[in-house]
Amino acid sequence: MHWSLAIAKDIVERRKEKKHVVATGITPSGDIHVGNLREIIIADAVHSALINMDVDARLIYIADTFDPLRRRYSFLPEEYETHVGKPISEIPDPEGCHSSYADHFLQPFLDSLDDLGIKIEIFKADEMYKSGMYVDMIKEAIARREDLSRIIEEVSGRKVPVEWTPFNPLCDVCGRITSAIVKGYSPDKQEVYYECECGNKGVASFKGGGKLAWRVDWAARWKILDVTIEPFGKDHAAPGGSFDTGKRISSEIYNYGAPYPIPFEHILLKMKEEEGTKAKVTAMSSSRGTNIPVHEMLEAVPPEILKHVISRVRPEKHIEFDPSLPLLHLIDEYEREIGGIGRGVAGTIPFRHFITLVQIARGNFSELLEVIKRSGYEVHEENEEGINEIEKKTKYVENWLRKYAPSSLKFELQSALPTEEIKSLSDAQKKALKLMAQEIKEGMSLSSADWHNKIYEVASATNMEAKEVFKAIYIALLKQPSGPRAGWLLASLDTEFLKERFEAAAEKV
Repeated sequence: MHWSLAIAKDIVERRKEKKHVVATGITPSGDIHVGNLREIIIADAVHSALINMDVDARLIYIADTFDPLRRRYSFLPEEYETHVGKPISEIPDPEGCHSSYADHFLQPFLDSLDDLGIKIEIFKADEMYKSGMYVDMIKEAIARREDLSRIIEEVSGRKVPVEWTPFNPLCDVCGRITSAIVKGYSPDKQEVYYECECGNKGVASFKGGGKLAWRVDWAARWKILDVTIEPFGKDHAAPGGSFDTGKRISSEIYNYGAPYPIPFEHILLKMKEEEGTKAKVTAMSSSRGTNIPVHEMLEAVPPEILKHVISRVRPEKHIEFDPSLPLLHLIDEYEREIGGIGRGVAGTIPFRHFITLVQIARGNFSELLEVIKRSGYEVHEENEEGINEIEKKTKYVENWLRKYAPSSLKFELQSALPTEEIKSLSDAQKKALKLMAQEIKEGMSLSSADWHNKIYEVASATNMEAKEVFKAIYIALLKQPSGPRAGWLLASLDTEFLKERFEAAAEKV
């Protein structure tokens, strides 16, 4: 049983609701990355399991667009120092391509969700506040400020400052949402009176004139959106943490039961800074730039692979995400256990083999089609859909090779005989290459398995270890002692080219 179905069954058994709302949420303060995606994948999987059980369920996403910019991150220009403390929905896009800072990082992620096939209702926090959805929650929070202080102190064990208020006004002079203190309020007029550190004394409306403090906001949105289920990082689930606080606030202040919690472990990024170094494992972070944005990862691997990498692991287990060779191993696993990637002929070619084919073609798509044909796959140029699928898979492979592939998987088919490297071959290796050339007959077409067997036959005939024959083949073709699976490589190449190359290598003194 998949973990999502087990969780869905437990929800149905424990909760009385006939309708469920599964909620997720992320602050678009920087690139929304693969680590952030785990929350969405978990929510989507549980939502799908509920739907498959004929349970009425919605899947929603709250973008925390009204959160302040905490500091000027390293990827921001110096002038953004003046925007620290302002809501990210009210800050300009650093690249000028979207209506706000928040949308600049949010929109690529929403586009990625479409690519991933995740259908989700979107709520933007700034729009929720400005539309008045939070008005009643703000009234209650301000009226019961002392009760909120007591709850926070009892749960977290930390002292709440005397001047603390659950509502953070948005200063209409400096534009910050982090530097003003409520001095009074009028529930009838739905406004607060504040004094800001910048010296301004102003009036802020309950409708978009500020926002609730984080722990209060979280509990308030549960009631506003009827949330019954929510996955969140394990740090929020720590004793005395934000979820424990939220439960108390939700129950005692808003008279609403906290949602069914699904705490999850984080995805750690594992990458080598350079070839030959030990892989470094680090927490993904938008602000520190130690991440891979979801939209960038989807340029290098198909959506079904990224979903598989995350959904295959139970939420309580951490994931070490290595986009290099370990990711390729997971792609192999997916193809073995679930199915091919792509439709038509593209779906029948293993991703790993496609890596070889693309490098042989060297960016020439017409040549790639010929290479695919030589490998034993039927390609019909008049089949537009099939050709489009090949093009799509080609782009994934090219991007993966450029960004994440280890050097051990990269090669370049040599257009000319690598004369200096051939000199390092022994007489026995050259004899093996000559024998390989003699085995190639005009018009012959061998499968990768046939080529693989032939290499062993040649090794036996020349009393050599097979690995030495493999090495000679790679040097003759690629100018390096190793490469992709030799059977696949040879099956992908023109036999006349192979015959000429092996003969030339065998004769080179």
